[in-house]
Amino acid sequence: MISGKKDITEEEFEEILLPFFNNYSEYIIKFLMPDAIAFYIANGYFRHCLSECSLINHINSAADVFNVRCKKEELLPIVKEILRVKYNLIISKTSPLELKKLI
Repeated sequence: MISGKKDITEEEFEEILLPFFNNYSEYIIKFLMPDAIAFYIANGYFRHCLSECSLINHINSAADVFNVRCKKEELLPIVKEILRVKYNLIISKTSPLELKKLI
């Protein structure tokens, strides 16, 4: 992982790799996941293929591909805003998920 090294010490992991991975995860959570989750939900809605499960289940399904731990409830306000602004959709019910198209 570190240029020219096969093995690293615990100290190198803590000081070099862990900050790198944390920074990467933060970027994924802040910039990619909300838009991807909103797209997943909107795409499923417009193609009539969302299963009848809760909003959090759909968020978990869309987020699994990133393999990054995050607090899904912190993503929710951003996802709702993206759905409203970008896809003209609002969440009318969370369990099971129901969406309404804005005019």
